[in-house]
Amino acid sequence: MEVAGELGAVRAVFEDLGGHDVLLRQGEGAEGPLVGHLQRTNIQLAAIPVFVRKGLAETTVNDLLEAAKVSRRTFYKYFANKIEVLEGIYRTSVLLLLSRFRELEHGAGNAQAWLQRMVDCFFEYHLAVGPIIRLMQEEALRADSPLAPHRQRAHQEMVRLLRERLESQDEQQDPLLSHTLIWAMEAASLDLLVRQAPRSEIEHAKQVLGALVSSALCLRST
Repeated sequence: MEVAGELGAVRAVFEDLGGHDVLLRQGEGAEGPLVGHLQRTNIQLAAIPVFVRKGLAETTVNDLLEAAKVSRRTFYKYFANKIEVLEGIYRTSVLLLLSRFRELEHGAGNAQAWLQRMVDCFFEYHLAVGPIIRLMQEEALRADSPLAPHRQRAHQEMVRLLRERLESQDEQQDPLLSHTLIWAMEAASLDLLVRQAPRSEIEHAKQVLGALVSSALCLRST
């Protein structure tokens, strides 16, 4: 799945809700949850290619205003600064990934199959969205970043999903084991993004990490 396809799907939802037409009809002073949601989504979608092209440090609020075609007044109605825009994008991407993990659970026949599909999904998602995920991952790794708490909550939610799905195993797993495996996948994904690794290397990483996760979390059955 290409970056354009991923962003196109999100933008399609945005337009399905009314998109720019609603914003234009309502005007700058409009209120209401739908208009507010559309404005926030519009600014975040427009910001993604700007962050990718210029990087976080070089991107300015003026850049985001120009990309989203909104006034400074509208921007500051929903965001205090550019970091809050990136935080919103990151939070949405995390929620989407966790939602996909839950969907995969219903179609998997056993724990090992589900774990491998989770690992595949994790790498495919990160690599599909590409540069923006790399930027957000690097930012979230900083302890003082506003993105760091969202990263920690995402890890906790992933650990909870693993515990719930594998609770039928004979041995109760130490949560630190799950956290360690998540850190390993995260580090591998970032490394592949930084190096712009070829598809063959990505597939190999998925196989190795999938086998590692399955063997570590399903000791009795493997």
